[in-house]
Amino acid sequence: MNKLITRNAYVRAASLEMADDDTRQIEFVISSEAVDSYDTVFKMDGWDLTRYAKNPIVCYQHRSNTDNPDDIIGTSQVFVDGDQLIGRVTFEAGEINPKAEKVYQKVLAGTLKMASVGAQIIDGRMGDEKRGEDKNILYFTQQRLMEWSIVSAGANPDALKRNEQAIDEIRTEAVKEITIIDKAVITTDKKEKRSVIEAQLIINKNL
Repeated sequence: MNKLITRNAYVRAASLEMADDDTRQIEFVISSEAVDSYDTVFKMDGWDLTRYAKNPIVCYQHRSNTDNPDDIIGTSQVFVDGDQLIGRVTFEAGEINPKAEKVYQKVLAGTLKMASVGAQIIDGRMGDEKRGEDKNILYFTQQRLMEWSIVSAGANPDALKRNEQAIDEIRTEAVKEITIIDKAVITTDKKEKRSVIEAQLIINKNL
């Protein structure tokens, strides 16, 4: 599938309460298995963090490709905690990066509280009722964390539009797969029924 999907993330309130200027660390809830506004779910056991771990930077406003090194405001550890994927950012010191200090203080003050995550979708499927899932929900079962940033607001309208288009494409692919599987089952069943009837006719003829 290889579609890039963005999601909003939110600062952990408890993390702010325990913030320590010595560590300069704040935690964000990057993902969970809650159904989001797009009727999609990221399965927790489907996260691939390998690529991100090799270059675990945190940016401000997704400015990873600018010529200003201060747009990279820190690094992070990403890990699973219960049913949530957590990003623990360590902000650079103020003497190294004034912008990181400004963002850090604004997060502490509650002025900045959002982040944005980019995930590359590798595989997904529609819900399986046998597993207790909603058949109308799209479940992402394999996804790769590409990057995340602290942002002043959620994704802009153009980004939201691209996100929705990508999800629609994935949903269409998943529905097609289900249709193909259903047709294969029906075909097999018909063959089996025909074989039984033909066998019964042969038996009756011999009698």
